[in-house]
Amino acid sequence: MARKPTVYKRCDCPDQNRPKKGGCSHSWAYNRTSNEGKRTRATIPESVGLTQAQAQAVLDGMTPGVDPEPVETNLAFRQWAADWLSRRRVKETSLEKYEIAIRVHLNPRWGRQRLRSIKKAQVEAWVQEMEDNESVANSTGEGHWKVFQMIMKDAQQNGKIASNPTYEVDGPYVGETTSYVFSPDECWAIYDTFPERYRLIPMIGFACGARQAEVFGVCDDVFDLSRSVLTVRRQVLKTKETRHRRLLVDRLKTSPRISTKEVPMPSYLVEAMVEHTERFPPRVTETVLWEHRKKIDDCKRGSARALFWTPRDNLMCRNYFNDDLWKPVLRKLGIKDEKGNLPTFHDLRHTFISTCLQNGIPEHTVAAWVGDSVDELRRTYSHLLKDHADTHGAVAAGLTARPKLTLVSNAA
Repeated sequence: MARKPTVYKRCDCPDQNRPKKGGCSHSWAYNRTSNEGKRTRATIPESVGLTQAQAQAVLDGMTPGVDPEPVETNLAFRQWAADWLSRRRVKETSLEKYEIAIRVHLNPRWGRQRLRSIKKAQVEAWVQEMEDNESVANSTGEGHWKVFQMIMKDAQQNGKIASNPTYEVDGPYVGETTSYVFSPDECWAIYDTFPERYRLIPMIGFACGARQAEVFGVCDDVFDLSRSVLTVRRQVLKTKETRHRRLLVDRLKTSPRISTKEVPMPSYLVEAMVEHTERFPPRVTETVLWEHRKKIDDCKRGSARALFWTPRDNLMCRNYFNDDLWKPVLRKLGIKDEKGNLPTFHDLRHTFISTCLQNGIPEHTVAAWVGDSVDELRRTYSHLLKDHADTHGAVAAGLTARPKLTLVSNAA
């Protein structure tokens, strides 16, 4: 039977006058005698900073006769952040956001600090700094925090740090998301005021809840007039991923694992769609047949007939749409939120979702239509879902009410 492993302090320095146990802290040593009688030794320098219990746990997991892997005691946060970023399997847009967060915000604060020296108290102080900094929006601080959390968790899982300093630390406070909800009169006023060539764009927004880039990517092969269904499957991209050129891509703006989403079209949208395609015929353009885990340049190309084009015969983009079409119309109509700001096109999506939820359409149905998860829908629209207690409470109570007794009269 093998002897139990032992851990003790051993001095490897040339000074032979020092005691070999307990008197020098140059390394933790591990001795093991196998069932075959072979004796092995492994050591970890105490300069790594492990306690005796931590060293014991590490050395107990070593294979007999195999030396432990060297521990990078001076590994800086910026080094591990770069390694973490290189291993991400996400869309280019997400990767770009991570890179900006690390380069602009995290590295200036943590970059030179040794990874294992980051303490929980320092992290808590940093969170408080972000909350107190008025120039950092709550949502921005939350984004930095999530990236930092992922990096530190990854470092712990890969054995670079013994414990995660973000564990049980609350991130920056983020209040409830407040979005502008257009009234039906406002939606139709926007439609009537928009230039005829582009008025279908806001209508798809408030009638189907599609995102802006997804509306720009609508082609004549995605609406089924017989079923009154719009299939959202493309978007117009103009990002670093496309070298800032406008490209029609067969991919949704959400998770690449969701390839399409079908949304019912109201009758007024069907009529407007038919009228639009007759007056402004769609044009053929190249589309990227996107594949998961492939760069856009490596994907095959196809063709589609896009509905929306700028006066310069380019695919629609948000800069032209927002600055030359959307904002002028809202200013003309005098539509502003409580703070005096102009609502965004994305608020049409919020209007669609809010209207559906307030009228009792199930969460999972709405989530499928707009391409969100039910959890995401609940987080964003929890204030609306609370109203369901008033809307459906009486019905739910009636389902379990005591049945009324039926009086049976005895015939004489």
